[in-house]
Amino acid sequence: MNGSAACQGATPGDPMPADTALAKRAERGFRFLGCLLAVGLIAVFALVALRRLRYPFELDRMESAMMTSIWRLAHGKPLYGPPTLEWAAFLYAPLFFHISAAVAKLTGLSYVAPRLVSIVSTLGSFAVIYALVLRETRRHAAALVAAGLYAAMYPVVLGWFDVGRVDSLSVFFFLAALYSTRWTNPILAAVLWLLAFQTKQSILPIALLAFLPEWRRPGRMVLGMGSVAVFAAASVVLCNRLSGGWYSFYVFGVASRLALQPRQAATYIPVDLLEPLGIAIALIIVAVLLAPPAWRSTKASFYAIVTLLIVGGVGFVRAHEGANVNALMPVYAWLAVLFGLAVHRLLAWSEQLANPLPAAVVWLFVVVQLASHLYLPGRYKVSSETLAYRTQFLDALRTTPGDVWAVNHSFDGILAGKPTHAEMDALDAVLGRGYAPVVNELQQDYASGHFAAVVLDRDAESYTPEWVFNGPLFRAHYSLMVRAPGSEQPSLADQPVIVYLPCDAPVSGLNSPTAWFNRGNCLALPSSNPGR
Repeated sequence: MNGSAACQGATPGDPMPADTALAKRAERGFRFLGCLLAVGLIAVFALVALRRLRYPFELDRMESAMMTSIWRLAHGKPLYGPPTLEWAAFLYAPLFFHISAAVAKLTGLSYVAPRLVSIVSTLGSFAVIYALVLRETRRHAAALVAAGLYAAMYPVVLGWFDVGRVDSLSVFFFLAALYSTRWTNPILAAVLWLLAFQTKQSILPIALLAFLPEWRRPGRMVLGMGSVAVFAAASVVLCNRLSGGWYSFYVFGVASRLALQPRQAATYIPVDLLEPLGIAIALIIVAVLLAPPAWRSTKASFYAIVTLLIVGGVGFVRAHEGANVNALMPVYAWLAVLFGLAVHRLLAWSEQLANPLPAAVVWLFVVVQLASHLYLPGRYKVSSETLAYRTQFLDALRTTPGDVWAVNHSFDGILAGKPTHAEMDALDAVLGRGYAPVVNELQQDYASGHFAAVVLDRDAESYTPEWVFNGPLFRAHYSLMVRAPGSEQPSLADQPVIVYLPCDAPVSGLNSPTAWFNRGNCLALPSSNPGR
């Protein structure tokens, strides 16, 4: 074969070269595998969530407080009010609790209601991610792997998607608001931003600025931003009016006092983003470099500005005290959208080359990214040992005479027929601010020996303020400590394991030899902390 013949392209009737055919088969195979992984990750989430739906105790430490909040609404009690030992609200906006209380009318007043809200919200988030990517690309495979990537974040966020907390509902409204901001009427988008804000207030700065990409259409931009501002302000005024001003005390006042955590700020990009999503982020960057968008277009402005808002906004929240991996859910959802768009742009770029090899490489990286977060469904199944332990604890709680404060399990107290009490995760912010009525109430209850038992999940020294369970007043009146068998097991987390009682506590309930607790010695422990 001469040189000129070798350089000539193949005619339409010629067979495909062997290496090209192999690359084409690889591209199809990796694409199929990527889509299969995406579907599998979504299906596994649904399976795990349904298996955990009816577990009768907390999946997460704060689920008990969420359930007690719903219980209060179901019984006509206010969500926000003056802090007391009976109740102190959390720093969350109210919408999740009201929706869960409405669902509870159908499901019954149990953890099923808030978890069902979270499960449906997460499935809705998968759908919105899919719809947003499909609307932009008209490529179903890219949309599917985008939704699959967000499903793959389930183990990264420690199984938070189906937990009965505000986060999953907030992410759903957040994604729906972004879709509407991009494609529908600004008023509708503003309503969705309002719903996202009244589910989790940290979304408000993003909501107010989300219409900035419309700067080339100032009428739409002003209408959208103005509507969000008016709706949000009106809702705050209404909530304060209904709660006597306590809504802002918790939602803005308590939240504003959370301290900055420099370590969390420093690890946000390398650990929270790059570690779980390094390949996805790399594909996003490569797509921008190889197939640069028209930066002056409304579409490019939307994705660029919204990305900066979300990455910056979530990073700010993550850098503060109390921010756990749940704070990362919005940025993971958005990066999943960008991932789907990047896959499309890279595939479109490779199609111009008339060579299937780059497309095969793209799909290979998609497969590796999705496969890196595969997990066994049984990993999130609550063990029968833990269920048995919690059931026996609840039985012991019921048979304990008198008032018991389970400081991290308020709904257990309600189930056991005990008086309601504030959760320590909400009360610590009030006590830390030195709110005198609650401080005095707590000291009086300690001094009078009001509590028949005080139940902790961990060592007294780890609670803040430290004087609450480690000060001289508490130790003087609650010096008998009993522990649950198995409490030393590392797998037993966020469970009631330590009980403090008065020395003259009757041998019954939590202090019964038949309970899961071993009777200890009556301790008169001096404290180096002067306390209050």
